[in-house]
Amino acid sequence: MTSSASFRRFGFAFGTTFAVLYVVAVAKDMALFTVFPSLGVVLAGTHHTRDVADPAMGFLAPAIYWYGWAATAALGASTFGFVATLLPGRWTRAFWRGWVWLVPALSMIACVYLTLPWFRL
Repeated sequence: MTSSASFRRFGFAFGTTFAVLYVVAVAKDMALFTVFPSLGVVLAGTHHTRDVADPAMGFLAPAIYWYGWAATAALGASTFGFVATLLPGRWTRAFWRGWVWLVPALSMIACVYLTLPWFRL
Protein backbone atom coordinates (compact mmCIF):
# COMPACT_ATOMS: atom_id res chain seq x y z
CA MET A 1 0.00 0.00 0.00
CA THR A 2 2.60 2.51 1.02
CA SER A 3 6.31 2.52 1.57
CA SER A 4 6.21 4.51 4.82
CA ALA A 5 7.06 2.28 7.77
CA SER A 6 5.44 4.65 10.25
CA PHE A 7 2.19 4.62 8.28
CA ARG A 8 2.20 0.81 8.32
CA ARG A 9 2.77 0.83 12.08
CA PHE A 10 -0.11 3.30 12.48
CA GLY A 11 -2.43 1.12 10.38
CA PHE A 12 -1.47 -2.04 12.24
CA ALA A 13 -1.97 -0.46 15.67
CA PHE A 14 -5.15 1.39 14.69
CA GLY A 15 -6.81 -1.64 13.09
CA THR A 16 -6.21 -4.04 15.91
CA THR A 17 -6.88 -1.54 18.69
CA PHE A 18 -10.07 -0.23 17.08
CA ALA A 19 -11.52 -3.74 16.99
CA VAL A 20 -10.77 -4.34 20.67
CA LEU A 21 -11.95 -0.90 21.82
CA TYR A 22 -15.17 -1.19 19.83
CA VAL A 23 -16.07 -4.40 21.68
CA VAL A 24 -15.26 -2.70 25.00
CA ALA A 25 -17.40 0.33 24.04
CA VAL A 26 -20.35 -1.91 23.15
CA ALA A 27 -19.96 -4.10 26.24
CA LYS A 28 -19.64 -1.17 28.66
CA ASP A 29 -22.11 1.05 26.74
CA MET A 30 -19.54 3.84 26.43
CA ALA A 31 -20.74 6.01 23.55
CA LEU A 32 -19.02 9.33 23.02
CA PHE A 33 -22.41 10.69 21.96
CA THR A 34 -25.97 9.50 21.33
CA VAL A 35 -27.95 10.40 18.23
CA PHE A 36 -31.76 10.74 18.18
CA PRO A 37 -32.36 11.01 14.41
CA SER A 38 -36.14 11.38 14.61
CA LEU A 39 -35.71 14.42 16.85
CA GLY A 40 -32.57 15.75 15.19
CA VAL A 41 -30.74 15.75 18.52
CA VAL A 42 -27.18 14.71 19.39
CA LEU A 43 -26.30 14.42 23.08
CA ALA A 44 -22.86 13.94 24.59
CA GLY A 45 -22.41 10.58 26.29
CA THR A 46 -24.74 7.60 26.44
CA HIS A 47 -28.38 8.52 26.95
CA HIS A 48 -31.19 6.00 27.05
CA THR A 49 -34.70 7.32 26.47
CA ARG A 50 -35.93 5.53 29.55
CA ASP A 51 -33.37 7.52 31.58
CA VAL A 52 -35.34 10.77 31.36
CA ALA A 53 -38.81 9.89 30.13
CA ASP A 54 -41.45 7.22 29.90
CA PRO A 55 -40.17 3.85 28.55
CA ALA A 56 -42.61 4.22 25.65
CA MET A 57 -40.47 7.11 24.41
CA GLY A 58 -37.96 4.55 23.17
CA PHE A 59 -40.42 3.72 20.41
CA LEU A 60 -41.09 7.34 19.49
CA ALA A 61 -37.51 8.56 19.72
CA PRO A 62 -35.12 5.66 19.12
CA ALA A 63 -31.51 6.33 20.02
CA ILE A 64 -28.58 5.34 17.84
CA TYR A 65 -25.47 4.47 19.81
CA TRP A 66 -23.39 3.06 16.96
CA TYR A 67 -21.94 6.44 15.96
CA GLY A 68 -20.85 7.10 19.53
CA TRP A 69 -19.35 3.63 19.97
CA ALA A 70 -17.41 3.98 16.71
CA ALA A 71 -16.20 7.47 17.68
CA THR A 72 -15.09 6.22 21.11
CA ALA A 73 -13.14 3.34 19.56
CA ALA A 74 -11.66 5.55 16.83
CA LEU A 75 -10.45 8.14 19.34
CA GLY A 76 -8.72 5.50 21.45
CA ALA A 77 -7.33 3.66 18.44
CA SER A 78 -5.95 6.89 16.97
CA THR A 79 -4.05 7.48 20.18
CA PHE A 80 -2.53 4.00 20.03
CA GLY A 81 -1.76 4.46 16.34
CA PHE A 82 0.08 7.73 16.89
CA VAL A 83 2.09 6.20 19.73
CA ALA A 84 3.00 3.29 17.43
CA THR A 85 4.40 5.69 14.83
CA LEU A 86 6.82 7.03 17.45
CA LEU A 87 8.15 3.57 18.34
CA PRO A 88 11.36 2.42 16.70
CA GLY A 89 10.95 -0.17 13.96
CA ARG A 90 12.92 -2.83 15.81
CA TRP A 91 10.33 -2.83 18.62
CA THR A 92 7.40 -3.47 16.31
CA ARG A 93 8.96 -6.21 14.16
CA ALA A 94 8.35 -8.77 16.90
CA PHE A 95 4.55 -8.52 16.58
CA TRP A 96 2.82 -11.13 14.47
CA ARG A 97 1.16 -9.49 11.44
CA GLY A 98 -1.71 -11.95 11.60
CA TRP A 99 -3.19 -9.95 14.48
CA VAL A 100 -4.43 -7.48 11.85
CA TRP A 101 -7.04 -10.00 10.64
CA LEU A 102 -7.41 -12.26 13.70
CA VAL A 103 -8.34 -9.57 16.25
CA PRO A 104 -11.12 -8.02 14.08
CA ALA A 105 -12.51 -11.48 13.31
CA LEU A 106 -12.69 -12.32 17.01
CA SER A 107 -14.16 -8.88 17.71
CA MET A 108 -16.95 -9.50 15.21
CA ILE A 109 -17.84 -12.72 17.00
CA ALA A 110 -17.86 -10.85 20.32
CA CYS A 111 -20.12 -8.12 18.86
CA VAL A 112 -22.59 -10.70 17.59
CA TYR A 113 -22.69 -12.24 21.05
CA LEU A 114 -23.17 -8.84 22.71
CA THR A 115 -26.05 -7.85 20.42
CA LEU A 116 -28.01 -11.12 20.68
CA PRO A 117 -30.24 -9.78 23.50
CA TRP A 118 -31.41 -6.93 21.26
CA PHE A 119 -32.79 -9.44 18.78
CA ARG A 120 -34.22 -11.70 21.50
CA LEU A 121 -32.38 -14.76 20.15
